[in-house]
Amino acid sequence: MHDRRIDGDTFTFGNEGALFMNAMTWWDWETNSIWSQPWGAAIDGELAGTRLTLLPFELVPWSSWIARHPESKVLVDERGDFEYRGRIPVDQFVIGISIGEAAKAFYFASSANAGVVNDFVGEFPVAVFVDSSTRVIDAYFRRAHRSEQVDNNPNASSELLTFTPAGSEKSTGANLYRDEQTGSTWDIVRGVAIEGSMKGAILQRAPFVSAYDWAWGDFNPHSEFWGDQLDEMNSE
Repeated sequence: MHDRRIDGDTFTFGNEGALFMNAMTWWDWETNSIWSQPWGAAIDGELAGTRLTLLPFELVPWSSWIARHPESKVLVDERGDFEYRGRIPVDQFVIGISIGEAAKAFYFASSANAGVVNDFVGEFPVAVFVDSSTRVIDAYFRRAHRSEQVDNNPNASSELLTFTPAGSEKSTGANLYRDEQTGSTWDIVRGVAIEGSMKGAILQRAPFVSAYDWAWGDFNPHSEFWGDQLDEMNSE
């Protein structure tokens, strides 16, 4: 997911219908430049070299999303369902995070087995959370911000946090985690501390993409990898 704004102007994109390095390309209506979808960057035309901002998001199956957001609406085609020839989700993909010159990919199945991966992408501390039962993926930076810090100093941050699973909250379905430094409890769906000395503090989402490992490696040849492609996900 990318921000469509370039220098204050909002651009409209379409599917170019051709592949670049075996991946989708776009074109923009305003300049007819050609864009690489994995990079979010123009590779030909007037805007060649321009890169879009990658936006944070949640990667969740439809069943998990609608359970948490029952009023959601979605645009579907005339078939009106989300099955694709009866196929089940494939677990052999990576959760890729690229920040500046650094990149790291976390194998989904290994991450699901761990529940949470506390790691670094270059110098940036990140936590990747994967719920093996719902297949929900969330990624955050591991430095929390208190509301008063955000108001008075947007760059102020707490100490580096390390997260461990702490069960679930049946009334809300939230996945709960604790940080080892303060023992505070966190609702990772919202990225907020709900109990303990950090209560009210928030985490900043880390933008990521999902891709096959070979595709991620093609576009990020300097990337490190965490986990094992051959892991089998242990569902509850």
